[in-house]
Amino acid sequence: MRELIKSLCACSGVSSREEDVRQFIQAQAKPYADSLRVDAMGNLIVFKHGRKSTEKRILLDAPMDEVGVMVSGFTDDGSIRFQTVGPVDRRTLIGKRVYLGENRIPGVVGMKPIHLTTKSERNNLPKLKELYIDIGAKDKAAAKALLALGDVGVFASEFASFGAEKYCKGKTLDSRISCAVLLKLLREELPVDCTFVFAAQEQVGTRGAFGAAFSERPDIVLCLDSVATGDGPERTEDKVSVTPGGGVVLPVSDRFTMYDRTLFLRLRGLAERENIPWQLKAADPGQSDARSYQRSRCGAQVAGLGLPVRYLHCPTEVASLEDAEGMLRLTRAFLQSLEEEPL
Repeated sequence: MRELIKSLCACSGVSSREEDVRQFIQAQAKPYADSLRVDAMGNLIVFKHGRKSTEKRILLDAPMDEVGVMVSGFTDDGSIRFQTVGPVDRRTLIGKRVYLGENRIPGVVGMKPIHLTTKSERNNLPKLKELYIDIGAKDKAAAKALLALGDVGVFASEFASFGAEKYCKGKTLDSRISCAVLLKLLREELPVDCTFVFAAQEQVGTRGAFGAAFSERPDIVLCLDSVATGDGPERTEDKVSVTPGGGVVLPVSDRFTMYDRTLFLRLRGLAERENIPWQLKAADPGQSDARSYQRSRCGAQVAGLGLPVRYLHCPTEVASLEDAEGMLRLTRAFLQSLEEEPL
C-alpha cells in the first residue's frame, strides 16, 4: 500500500488537468478490468465482474484530482501571477515550492520581504494578488517562453513515512489514498459486479462525479474521500474531532449530503464485526462526490468512508497508513456483505 500511495502522490493532477495521474491509474487498473474508458469529463471508469451479479448497480468512487495553482499573468521582471485551483488557504502558500506546466518548471511562491514591509503589512495576511511565483526568469519574455496563461502547477512536496504510528506526509494524500484503496481492490476477486470511478474535478465542485452518475446510473454508491481533522494543539476537551490513526471515518452528513442511514448502519456493523477501528463524523463542513450521485436522476443510496487528514489542502498533508488499511478492509467487507445480504 505504501509504495502505491507514494507513486500516486508523485503524479500531477490539478482539477481538469488529471492526465498524468489518470494515465498511471489506467495502467495499474487495465490488467484487472473487464472494461475501461475515459469519459468526456476526464473520469476513469472501470468495470469488473464479481462472483455474483446483483439486481442493484454498485459503484465505488474516489477522486483523483488535487488542488494547485494556475498561471494568470506575468510581471515585467519575469515573476508569475497566479490563482488557486480548488480551496487553498493562502496562508499556506508563502515560501512553498511548486512545479508549473507540463515541463514541471520549478518555482517558489514569494512576497515582499519582511524588511521592506510596513507595520500594517506585517500584521495582516497578504492578499493573493500580493503573492507571486519566482521561476528564475530575467524578464517577462523569458517567463513567457517557459509558461503560458492557464498553465497549472502542483506543490513540490515529497511523500515520506514518519513517526512511530505509521504516519505519512506529502501532497494530495486526501485523494490519492482513496485511489490506492480502489486499485488494491481491483487486483482481488470481487464478490459482486462493481463499477470503479476515479473521478475528475472533485476539488472544484464534484463535477466529474455528476457526469459519471448519469452515465453509470448506480443504485448504491460508496464514496471514498478524506475528512479534515481538528486534533492539533488548539483542540480543547469539549471539542470532538477525528484524528489520524483513530480509524476510518463514517460520516453521517456533510455540507451537501445526508448519507443513507441503511448503508451507514451496515458499514458500522461491519466495522465492529471485523474489529476495524472507526470514528464518527456527525457533520463534516466539507463535501464529497456523494452529493452528485445522491442528486442525480431519481437519486441513489450513498454512503461515505473518510480518511482523516491533517492540514487538508496544504502543500504537505499528514495521514495514517493504518487508516488506509482500515479503509481497504471495510470497503472489502462492504462488497462481501452485498453478496451475502443484498439491499
